[in-house]
Order: sequence, then structure tokens, then C-alpha cells
Amino acid sequence: MLLDVDAWDDRGRTVVELTGELDLFTAPVLREELQRVSDAGSHRVVVVMGGVSFMDSSGLGVLIGAVKRAVAGGGGLCLAGARDRMVRMLNITGLIRVMPAFPGLEEAFAWLDALPESRIATAARRSAAPGA
Repeated sequence: MLLDVDAWDDRGRTVVELTGELDLFTAPVLREELQRVSDAGSHRVVVVMGGVSFMDSSGLGVLIGAVKRAVAGGGGLCLAGARDRMVRMLNITGLIRVMPAFPGLEEAFAWLDALPESRIATAARRSAAPGA
């Protein structure tokens, strides 16, 4: 099965909605979209996982890379609508601390909106530093 990726902006927050399987063969599609989002300067990202029927370690690796870019840019990345088995995997691996999962967009938006301003200011200082 293929992976469909649809992305849009909602008041400065980027929503990336996935449908299909996120595996070794489809992970590059998501990686490309999340890289495009980051390159465009969007660092507050929600990945909607409700339509994902399967995810392997390749997909998880893409999400981890996107979290690192979002945090480095002063924002964060969270999941919305992830299935129970995906949330269990995040809990077991401890990734839930850096990539929280929420039942829906409303809760995910609330988390993104509550990100500390200090995170954004630190990222701005880092990018303004000589040699950055």
C-alpha cells in the first residue's frame, strides 16, 4: 500500500496528515515532505496518524529526524490520532517525552501553542550566531 501525505498550515502550525503504510518503501515520501516543511521555516508540526495502518522503524526514524529539526528551529513535533499500538511503542521507547501523542488536533494544537517562548528564542540566537 502507498502512503498519502497531505500538508496544510493552520495559524502558524503545520498539519501533516498521513494515510496508508509508513514503512521502508514509503518513508522517503514523508521524509521529503517534513524536510520541505522545515526548510520553509515551519517548526510547529502535528503529524496526523489516524490513517496509518502500519509503521515500521523506517517511519519512526523519519519522525525522529523531523522532531530534531523542529526543536532546533524552536518548535516541536507531536502526533495526533495515533493508534494505541503506536502510542505504546512511543511509551516503551521513551520517545513520548520528545514526540507526544494526542487523541486529536485540538489537544495537539494546545501543546504546540504552549511551547515555551524560551525554546523559540534559543533557536533564534543559535541561527543568528556567527558561523551558524
